[in-house]
Amino acid sequence: MVGGKIEGSNTSRTEGFVPLAEIKQASPAKEWSELKFDNTKVYRYLRCTVPAGAARIGTVEFYDGDRVIWTFTDRKGTPITYFLADQQDAHTFGIDLGDLATAQRPNFNPPVNDLKAPADVKITSTPGATIRYTLDGTSPTAEHGETYTAPIHVDKNTTISAVAILPDHAASVASITTYLFPETTKPGFETVGLGNSLTGTTMGFWRFVRTAGYTQRSSAFLRGGALTRELLALATGDFANDKVASAKEETARKKGSEVWADFWKKVGKPDILTLQPRDFDLDKEIAAEISFIKLFHTKAPDIQPYLYCEWVEMARQRPSDKGEVPSYEMKKTFPALTWEESMSAMLLYVEELQHRLAAAHLEGKPVHIIPSALAMGWMKNLVDQGQFPGVKPGNFYSLLFADQVHPKAASGNGDSNGAFLVDMTWFSTFYRESSEGKVLPIETTFTPGQAQAIERLDWNIIKNYPDCGLYEEGTQPCRKPEFSNDGKTITLKSSTPGAWFRYTLDGTVPTRTRGYVYCGAISVQPGIQPKAIAYKSGMADSEVAELNLSTASK
Repeated sequence: MVGGKIEGSNTSRTEGFVPLAEIKQASPAKEWSELKFDNTKVYRYLRCTVPAGAARIGTVEFYDGDRVIWTFTDRKGTPITYFLADQQDAHTFGIDLGDLATAQRPNFNPPVNDLKAPADVKITSTPGATIRYTLDGTSPTAEHGETYTAPIHVDKNTTISAVAILPDHAASVASITTYLFPETTKPGFETVGLGNSLTGTTMGFWRFVRTAGYTQRSSAFLRGGALTRELLALATGDFANDKVASAKEETARKKGSEVWADFWKKVGKPDILTLQPRDFDLDKEIAAEISFIKLFHTKAPDIQPYLYCEWVEMARQRPSDKGEVPSYEMKKTFPALTWEESMSAMLLYVEELQHRLAAAHLEGKPVHIIPSALAMGWMKNLVDQGQFPGVKPGNFYSLLFADQVHPKAASGNGDSNGAFLVDMTWFSTFYRESSEGKVLPIETTFTPGQAQAIERLDWNIIKNYPDCGLYEEGTQPCRKPEFSNDGKTITLKSSTPGAWFRYTLDGTVPTRTRGYVYCGAISVQPGIQPKAIAYKSGMADSEVAELNLSTASK
């Protein structure tokens, strides 16, 4: 641990850090090490960094005098919260202290945001703080936004974002409200989600949708890390297939079942059900999904079920990453050697589930897919290629993620960059329209240009992915794909503007619904026989293109 540092910043969670103290002496193994230092400046962002190869840290506690202000415990298997660029890092972790280190986040008056008549909105905070605000959804800062000097007159649907800034302090967490008027408000959907923390990423979805003037309603039953069958066991009380539980586990189950019972009482007649598959025992995953869909049909026969395709962890060690998941679409799958390929492989797994659900001939509407993993795959590719505005290559994770699997979401710290990317795939899927120019990038650090780029990407994905339900067939075929190969990576292009690609590696003929969806990179590996087609909503599939690697390498 010697050489480890405590650092603080008032700029952001990744930049502007200055050293506050250094660990110069290590304590005996398994004993507390205490580091005392004087600090006269308040920092919003704190992080602790120990040298590579250091002993694993179990718990870190930060104090202000005798008061604990932050406790971090690294449980085995739990991703570390880190404040670095894109790397697997087990030695740096940090915290955004938010309200503990800033002026009070602003308050709005009137507090009720469904207005029947025009109003003058007053904003207050800590005495002496400067309040800055925006009306375009972007985050106000000391350099960005208007300075609040008088009440803001509101006579139409309006979103206000405000921060308070004390001298020599970081800006407060943003307060955000959207005022809606009856004559310009549109009825939205009622969605219900079943899953774990990655479905939790979308718990602020209704707030994004509200900025577009819809009265979206969202609810969810979530358990950390849970598989669909584990959620079903809580819903039904049937734990017959589980191992004998400890007394602690039995208590957790009982509490979980009580939470489900309360949740189920409140479920009305939702329009949309989302399921988050992640169990690679496909038979058990399918059985649980069928049971849940049938259960929700008892309350809402016309409910539209979706499989929410999540992304994978930074380490990429799932069976889908290793090419171990069977697919009806191809004879053989291959390991995913890049992040982009991992997203394609995860989607292939979800398509396998969709195929098996269709074979079950369930009553009601057919199951569709929300391909959020494709948005993650393309964002990583765009950032790494320097094609996402204002972001340097190597900063995909620091831009979008809170740790090595969880995107930044509506957690009260004002940074929901990752959630915005994911939630706009939900918006385009459910509302069947682009979010561009409609949904505002509240609680994010995105500029208008960056938000526009994400909204265009997400809409492009959703309208061109056949299993979302928006795809339109055409008669004019896309132009045939063209391969580029540098010996390590294969890339695809077509002279048809906006074309998408599906490819196979085992010689199977691809179609727009067969094969991996291309996310910008295909790795060269032994035994592959790449074939690809180009497709686009409103057009027909292209001819199949084939790459002969033995010839290409000569």
